[in-house]
Amino acid sequence: MQEPKILMKPDDQLDLTPEELKEEFTRILTANNPHAPNNIVRYDFKDHCYKMKVGVDQLAVHFAMDGNMLHKESDEAKRQLAKLGIVGEVISEHTLSEVEVNVEEDDADAEGEPDSAEDGDVPKEVPAAKPQEAALRNQFNFSERASQTFNNPYRERGTSTEPPPRTTFSATANQWEIYDAYVEDLERQEKLKEKKSRDKDDKERKKHIQPVETIGGGDEINRVNKSIKIIERMVNQNTHDEIAQDFKYWDDGSDDFKDGEGTLLPLWLFKSDKAKKYSVTSLLFNPKYDDMFAVGHGSYDFLKQSGGLVCVYSLKNPSFPEYIYPTESGVMTLDFHPEHPYLMAVGFYDGAVAVYNLREKTTSPTYKSSAKNGKHTDPVWQVYWQENDLDNQLNFFSISSDGRV
Repeated sequence: MQEPKILMKPDDQLDLTPEELKEEFTRILTANNPHAPNNIVRYDFKDHCYKMKVGVDQLAVHFAMDGNMLHKESDEAKRQLAKLGIVGEVISEHTLSEVEVNVEEDDADAEGEPDSAEDGDVPKEVPAAKPQEAALRNQFNFSERASQTFNNPYRERGTSTEPPPRTTFSATANQWEIYDAYVEDLERQEKLKEKKSRDKDDKERKKHIQPVETIGGGDEINRVNKSIKIIERMVNQNTHDEIAQDFKYWDDGSDDFKDGEGTLLPLWLFKSDKAKKYSVTSLLFNPKYDDMFAVGHGSYDFLKQSGGLVCVYSLKNPSFPEYIYPTESGVMTLDFHPEHPYLMAVGFYDGAVAVYNLREKTTSPTYKSSAKNGKHTDPVWQVYWQENDLDNQLNFFSISSDGRV
C-alpha cells in the first residue's frame, strides 16, 4: 500500500481566499543589469563639457576562465603530436578500461597454471599480449610550453647647461635718488597718457578714412545698379516736383518795382550725415555736367584740425551724394579739369594736393603729393588746371601761403 500524502502547511503561510488565489500577477523580465550604474558622466572633447553616458553595458559575467587546451582532432593538436613523436591514434577511456580488464584476466590465468600442471592437465597456451597503446586521461592533448623574450637594455640620456652669469650689485639710496625716481615715474606716466590720447585720435581719423560701402555688393546687384540709380532719381524727381517747377518757371513780379534788388528763392537742400561736423570750404560745378557739383568740407579753426570730406552731388538726386571721398586732412579748394570732367584736383590744409578720378570705384586718390615728392608747408588755398605741356601731360597749379606756387 502506498502511504497517503500529507500536505504540511508552514506556520507563516498566508490564508488566502479562492478569489485571491486566482488573481494573476504579471512580472516582466528584462535583460537590464540591476547593478549597472546609470549615472556615468564622461568628458566630451568635441563639445568641451561633461555629458551623461546614455549607453551602459548591461552584461554581467558570473564565471570566466581562459584555457589553452586543444581538441585531439584539430590540426594544431596533430602537429603537436607529430612534433612530440607520438605515433598512432589516441585511445579513449572506455578502450583503456577494456584493456585493463583483459590484462587482469590474463594474470589470473597465469597464476592457476602450476596447479593444473600438478594435476596432470595439459597446460593451455597463453595468448600473446596486445601491444599497450599510450593512454591519455582525456580527449584533449595539453602541453605546457613557456618562452621568454629578450629585454632590450635601457638607454639613459642626460644634458647639462651652463649656469647663467651672475653679477653682484649694491648701492645706497638717499632722499635725492628717491626724489629723482619719483620724477622719472611721473614723466613716464604722462608720456603714456599722451600716447593713449594720440592713439585715440588716430583711431578717430581712421574711421573717416574708411571707404564708403557701395550698393553693388555682388554680381547680380552690379547688373541692376544702373537701373536702381535711375529709379532712385525718378522717385526723387516725383518727390521734389514742386521744387523743379519753381526752378524752371518761378518769377517774382515784385522784382520789376525794385531798383537793383531782387528776390532769392531757396530750392534744394543738400546735406550728408557724414559732413555734419565739417564746414563747407569750397564749392564748384562741373564744366560738362551742369547738374553736378562738388563740395569740399574742412575746418577754418586751425587749432582743431581733424579730417576732411569731398562730396559730389547731383541735382537729380538731392537726398544723397553721388560720390563721397574721405580725406586725412581738411579740404580747402577744388577744381575740375575742363577737358576731362571726371578728374578733380583737391588742395588740403596740410599742404598736400591730390587728384581724384570719379570713374574709379576706389576712394583713394589717383595722385597725391607727399614730403618726398614735394608739398607745401602751409595750407593750399587754390588749385587750377592748366593746358597740357609739350609732352601732352596733365598738370595744374597750386598756391599756398608759404609763398610757393
